Amino acid sequence: MQRSLALLVTNTDRSDFARRYPNDGLKVAAGLGVHRPDWTYRVYDCTEGEFPDSAQAHDGAIISGSPASVNDDLPWIGQTEALVRQLHALRVPCVGLCFGHQLIAKALGGKVQRAADWGLGVGHLQVHQPQAWMAPGQADLHLYAAHQDQVSQLPPGAQTVAGDDFCPVGAYTLGRHIFAVQLHPELSPEFMAALLDEIAPKMPAAVIARARQQLAHPVDSALFFGWLAQFFEQAWEAPT
Repeated sequence: MQRSLALLVTNTDRSDFARRYPNDGLKVAAGLGVHRPDWTYRVYDCTEGEFPDSAQAHDGAIISGSPASVNDDLPWIGQTEALVRQLHALRVPCVGLCFGHQLIAKALGGKVQRAADWGLGVGHLQVHQPQAWMAPGQADLHLYAAHQDQVSQLPPGAQTVAGDDFCPVGAYTLGRHIFAVQLHPELSPEFMAALLDEIAPKMPAAVIARARQQLAHPVDSALFFGWLAQFFEQAWEAPT
């Protein structure tokens, strides 16, 4: 059966640097399309007020990362949170990446706070509550990281499935229809290296140096996108 996913872009970067690359929705579609090329992917720019006609317009949704904070008082953030609550009520499967991970938590009653340091470069998560759809299984997950905010309190009913000392709530699930991760499976090595060059003048030198060292570590993006495909499929099979 052909499936349709809404890719909800929340990235507010309008710089020349950002325009040189595909938007975050297209990055996600490329990664997931390797595993499920028969699915269709529709990109919505939430920051411009673009949203699906209803919470049931697609079979599932993925919310992207953003340099914005989920604690900012912006109309589009409130609209996206409202959509998340509708998706949750209808048990439409929803995935959050970085900002999306934080937004889902906040929308459903959790809390997001700024950490003392940056998670920038390659993040490491220990998977301590593996799910059946995380196959093939892997205890340690490495994906690109670019965040300072992080989930400090889970929403009711959610459980942490992966994390580390710096980011204890690195990934969580809620029921069989919500999965979120603080890291970025959609970013390429080339993009991440270019991003560090772009933001270096605005960041502490030690943070950038550490991040550049971390880029030597391979990441598990292909594995993670396979997990995402299987997450959606198990959610669609779940009894309503």
